[in-house]
Amino acid sequence: MLKVYGQARSRAFRVLWLCKESNIPFEHVPVTIHVPNAQAKEDWYLKLNPNARVPTIDDDGFIMWESAAINLYLARKYKSPLWPKTEAGEGRALQWGFFIANDFEKPMVTLFQQTVMIPPDKRNPEVAKAAETEMLSKLQVLENYLSVHQYFGVDRWDLADFMVASVTFTLTGMKYDLAKFPKFAAWLKSGMERAGCQEAIKLRG
Repeated sequence: MLKVYGQARSRAFRVLWLCKESNIPFEHVPVTIHVPNAQAKEDWYLKLNPNARVPTIDDDGFIMWESAAINLYLARKYKSPLWPKTEAGEGRALQWGFFIANDFEKPMVTLFQQTVMIPPDKRNPEVAKAAETEMLSKLQVLENYLSVHQYFGVDRWDLADFMVASVTFTLTGMKYDLAKFPKFAAWLKSGMERAGCQEAIKLRG
C-alpha cells in the first residue's frame, strides 16, 4: 500500500488531499519537522528523503519526494478523476503546477513566516512587504485567468485546479484578505469545500 510520510500540517497535506480526492488507498505516517529531535532528520527517514523534508511517499517500494511531482505521479498512475482528458489539459496542469510552485509559493511562504510564524519582535517589515508585493502580482495573474475561465482546467475542476488550490490553501490559514481578487476568492472557497479537501483537513486534527 502507498505510504505518505509527513505531518498533515505541512506540505504533506497536498498529497493527502490528492489521495482523498482520487480515492487512492494509503497509509499516513506522520513525520515531525522543525522541532527538536525531528524525525525528518533521523537516519531511517534520511534514507527515504536526503533533504530531511516532507512529504515523501513509498509506493510499493518506489520512493519519491517533492509534493508537486508526487501528485502528478499519483494522479496519473492511479487514474485520478482529476487527470485531464486531453493532452492540452495535461499541459495546463503542468503549466499551473510549475507556475504556482516556482512563482507563487516562495513569496507566499515568506509572507506567512513574516506575519504568522516568526515572533513579532523578530519580523522584518521590509521583507514582508517585498514578498507581499510579489505575491499580489501573481494573484492578479490567477484573478485575470478566472475572469475569463470558470476553472484552471477551463471547463471543469481538474488537476490544474488542484495544483493551484493545494498550494494557495495556505492563504486560508493566513486569513489573507482576498477582497481585491473576488474571482479567485470564490474559486478557492469552492475548492476548500470539496469533499476530498474536507476529508484531508480532518487529518490535521
